[in-house]
Amino acid sequence: MNKQKWIDRALELGLESFEIYQSLTSERSVTWYEGKLDTFTTSKVLGTSIRGVYQKKMANMAFEKIEDDQMDAVLQALIEQAKTISSKEEDKIRTPQPFESVHKPTKWVVPDVEQVKEVLKQLESKLKAYDPRILQVNELGYQEASGKRMITNSLGLDVEDEERMQIIMAYVVAGENNDVQVNYEVEVVEDLSTLDLDVFVKKVCDKAIEKLNASSMPSQTLPVIFETEAMTSLFSAFTGLWNGELLYKGISCLKDKWNEKIFSEKITIEDDPRNVEALTIANFDDEGCPTRKKVLVKDGVFVQALHSTKSASCMQTESTGNGFKSGYASTIGVSPMNCCIVPGEKSLQQLEETMKDGLVITDLQGLHAGIDFVTTNFSLQASGYLVKDGKRDRSVTLITVAGNFMDLMKKVEEVGSDLDWSYHQIKSPSIYFKECAVSGE
Repeated sequence: MNKQKWIDRALELGLESFEIYQSLTSERSVTWYEGKLDTFTTSKVLGTSIRGVYQKKMANMAFEKIEDDQMDAVLQALIEQAKTISSKEEDKIRTPQPFESVHKPTKWVVPDVEQVKEVLKQLESKLKAYDPRILQVNELGYQEASGKRMITNSLGLDVEDEERMQIIMAYVVAGENNDVQVNYEVEVVEDLSTLDLDVFVKKVCDKAIEKLNASSMPSQTLPVIFETEAMTSLFSAFTGLWNGELLYKGISCLKDKWNEKIFSEKITIEDDPRNVEALTIANFDDEGCPTRKKVLVKDGVFVQALHSTKSASCMQTESTGNGFKSGYASTIGVSPMNCCIVPGEKSLQQLEETMKDGLVITDLQGLHAGIDFVTTNFSLQASGYLVKDGKRDRSVTLITVAGNFMDLMKKVEEVGSDLDWSYHQIKSPSIYFKECAVSGE
C-alpha cells in the first residue's frame, strides 16, 4: 500500500483529512495434552483501516487485504458513507504532537518449539504428581504474540510502536468426596528457561484444592475482603464511570459529581498507558494522541475523566490519550489502559488479621447479567473462604454478594498492597470493606 498516494488521492477527491491505521499481528501458540503435542498454530495478519472527514463527517472502513488499484473505488465508498451520517457531533483527525517515548525494560527471550514442548511436558508431569486430588490437567499451553501499530495521516502524523507478550497457561481439575473444582492460571513469561515450574504448579494446584469441600453460609451482612482477582473483576465492570463519552451522554452516574468526594479517602485511581510495570504500554492512542498518566480519583474525590478526541470535543476539553480501538476494524472509543486502584501497604494476610472475622471473596461470576451500570447495583455469584480470629477457616461457595458499587467504595477499611499487573490492563489490589451483604443458606 502506497500510503502517500492514498493520502494525495483522498484530498483530490474532496476529503478534508484522511488517515491510514495499520496493525500487524503475529501469533504462535502450542497446546499440550496427555503427554504429547496437541496443537501448534501460527498466524500473521496485517489489518488496515482508513478514516476520512468529508463535510465535517467522519467515515471509517477496514480491510484485511487492500491494494492500490482499489484506491478510487474505496475512497468513493468512504465519501458516500460520510454523506449518510446524520450525527451532529463533529469528529476530527489529529495533527501531530511531540511526545517522549517510553520503552519497557523487558527483554523477551523467544523460545523454539522444542523448548516449549519440553517445558510443557515437565509442567504436565509436575501438575499430575503434585497431589492425589489433582484428577486431570485439562489444558496446558504456551502463547506468544507481537504487534505493531502504524498511523499515518494527511496532517503530517506518522507514528508507530510495537509490543510483545509471552504467556503460559494451565487448567486443572481437582476432586475429593464427590466434589470437583477447577482452576485456570496464566503466567507472563519473559524467559521460559527461567520460569520456576514448581512455584507455578503450586499456585495452579493449591487454588483448585482450596475450593474443595466448600459449602454455603448463612445470609448476613459482614466484613468482607474482595481478594485482588475478585476486586479486579468488580472494578473492571465499572471503569466506564470515567468514560468521557458516557459522561457526556449522561449514562455515567458521575456526570454531576466533578470534584466531589465519591469514594473513601483511601481510594485513589490512576490510568497510565505509559506504566512500564504493566504488560503493555502505549506512547500514543489509536488516534495518534500522546498518552499520559492521569489521576481519575484522588483521595476519594472525582477529578478527571478519560477522553478520546471526539468525547473531549463534546465536553470542550482535551483528549487524555484514551481513544482506542478494540481491533483494527473497530471504530475508536474511550478506553482505560493500565488503570488501577493505587495499592496500600498491607498484604492480604495482614488484611485478614486486621479484619479478624469475616469473608474473603476470591471469585465472582455473572458479571454481565448481575450488574446494572447505570445505578451501579450488583448481585453476583461468589465463592471464597471465611476468616476466624484473623486466620483462614473454611471454603465457601453457592453465595451471592450484592450491593451498590458507589456505596461499597465508601466503606473501605484498608487497601491491600498486592497489585500485580500480570496480563491485565485494569487491576485492583485486595480491598477490605467494613461490610457487604451476602446471601447464602
